[in-house]
Amino acid sequence: MIGRKRLGLLAAVAAALGSDPIAAAADDQWPPVAAVSLYGDPNRPDISGLWMGTAMGIPGQGVVSNSGKSADGRPPSYWSPWPLPYTTAYRKIYDERVASAKKGVQLGDISSKCLPFGLPTMVSSMNYPQEIVQTPGQVTFFEFGTFPIVVWTDGRSHPKGLAPSYNGHSIGYWQGRTLVVDTVGIMPTTSLDSHRDAHSGKLHLKWTVSRVAPDVLHTQITLYDDEAFTEPVTMTNIAHRKTDAKWALLDDQSCFENNQDVPPPDKASGFIKF
Repeated sequence: MIGRKRLGLLAAVAAALGSDPIAAAADDQWPPVAAVSLYGDPNRPDISGLWMGTAMGIPGQGVVSNSGKSADGRPPSYWSPWPLPYTTAYRKIYDERVASAKKGVQLGDISSKCLPFGLPTMVSSMNYPQEIVQTPGQVTFFEFGTFPIVVWTDGRSHPKGLAPSYNGHSIGYWQGRTLVVDTVGIMPTTSLDSHRDAHSGKLHLKWTVSRVAPDVLHTQITLYDDEAFTEPVTMTNIAHRKTDAKWALLDDQSCFENNQDVPPPDKASGFIKF
C-alpha cells in the first residue's frame, strides 16, 4: 500500500511536470519538487553540441552586429514588446545612448572596452556559435570571446548576499524535455543586447532551452525588471546545429585584436585593426 505522504509527493510531481516551465521557475520552492526525480537521469534530453542562433534586430532597421547581418544569413530576433517598455528614468538613458551613438560615441557599450558582454546579450543575440556541454549537476554554455555561462542543475539555490557579476548566477532543472533556468545577480553595467539597451540591478531572467527537433534548439527568454520596465519583456531565439568545421569559432582570441571602437591610446601590443 502506498502511504499518504508518498501519494502527496507523486501528485505534486505530476502537477509540476504538467505545468508551464516559466511558471514553475517562478515558484517559491527551488528546485520544484518534480526536478528532484530528474537529477542524474541518464535519459534527460541531450542539448549538447555546437549551435548558432540569430542576432538581435531593430524592427525596420535590420540586424545590429559587427557585420550588419546574422553570420549565417538568417533573419534577426526581436524583443517583445518593441520599443522596450521603459520607465521614464530608463527611457531617458535609452534616448541618451541613441543620441550619443549617432555622434560616434557608444555609451553603455562595455564590450567596446573589451569587457565581457554579460549574460543578457549572450542568450539574446547568438550571432556566433555557442557550444553546450552537459555534465553531472550542470549545463555549460561556451560562447565566442567571453566567459562561459554555468547553469547549476544539482539542486542548489541562489546564494545569499550574491555579488553582481557579468553573467550573474544561474540555477536550473529539467522539466520534461526542457531546461528551465533562473538567473539573478547581473551587473547593471551590462547591456540587454547589441543595441546597448539598459537594465537595472534588479534584472531577473527566466529562460528555457528546448531541443524541438534533432537540429533545432529554442531558447525562450523573459526579462523581469520593475525598475527599468513597466512590463516583462520576452523573446525566442531559434538556434540550428552546426556541424561544418568552419563554424567552430570558439578559439582563443582577444577583443583587442579587432576592437574598432576604442583602440588602446598607447597602441598596446597585440592590437590589430582588421
